[in-house]
Amino acid sequence: MYHPRLKGNTYEAGKRYAEILYKNGFRFPKVTEEKLKFGEQCKPILTEFDPSIVKEIQGFADGCHSSLEEVSSFLLSIGVFELTGQCSIFSAFNGREMIVGRNYDMLLNLKKITESSLVCFESKNKYVGHSDCFIGKVDGLNQHGLFVGITSVPHEGIKPGLNFYFAVKYILENCCTVGEGIEVLKRFPSSVANNYLLADPLGNMAVVEVTPNDYQVRLPTNNYIHCTNHHESTSVSESWNWSKSKERFETLDIRLKENINKMTLSIAQSIMSETKGHVCLNLKEHNFGTLFSVVANLNTLDINRAEGQPNRAKYVSDRRLIDAVSKGTPYVLRRY
Repeated sequence: MYHPRLKGNTYEAGKRYAEILYKNGFRFPKVTEEKLKFGEQCKPILTEFDPSIVKEIQGFADGCHSSLEEVSSFLLSIGVFELTGQCSIFSAFNGREMIVGRNYDMLLNLKKITESSLVCFESKNKYVGHSDCFIGKVDGLNQHGLFVGITSVPHEGIKPGLNFYFAVKYILENCCTVGEGIEVLKRFPSSVANNYLLADPLGNMAVVEVTPNDYQVRLPTNNYIHCTNHHESTSVSESWNWSKSKERFETLDIRLKENINKMTLSIAQSIMSETKGHVCLNLKEHNFGTLFSVVANLNTLDINRAEGQPNRAKYVSDRRLIDAVSKGTPYVLRRY
């Protein structure tokens, strides 16, 4: 897992990161004509939604000797034409603190390209975000204690729009509360279907079930909420349940109900390490499983991360966000 620290304006940060990757052998992959055409349809939508990320993409393209068209089309088509991650997420309020847990499940051979970034852009919220791609995030926690994470859900057809990478990144950089994040998702022009779990230190939490044509906001009935890879508002087809989405959802529900009033980071780690109920996923027949696991305390900004399957990999404290909020952080790239 890479651990970049990005600071400054978005263009220069994107360019510098790409230059470091290029120097270490990264070459931008060839983009198919189908994806280039789709990307061209989506680029005006992206420019209207978040002009700053277009500058970051341009900087990244310049830094790795590619083009804006290639990089943006590659990013915009993820999840539209191929499989995306199968994940488990929860948030739980114990009456004093909000605790979240998140497992990111994907093809095992993608583990080497995962990253955990500290992002401190000018005039934006500071945050730590995770991804399997160089721009955009699948989850993260910002300086205000706002957490957002996604799980993928099946959808039909191809419709120009934006995927989860852009929504998560935008919410982390611009929002402070669950309510603000929900308002972003209500107007988000999504090209794919996802669950977005949002939580903040005040005890607010929600799952926003997004499709290319609609959204629904699901609120907790107790002091916890969770999601896997289906929408609770619709039925799950057996063909989609290959990643044990229903089993993971039910396991989370049982464990959260048992531990809600005493939830801690340690208990969250044990829940995300659960193999019997498939929360910690290992599907050898599909070369698929948990690539990393994150638990966090939204009130203290403490983050613990296991880089690998959490039943085997040790959770390690990540204090970069705490340190950045207190004193600021220089732009460097580290791998450890």
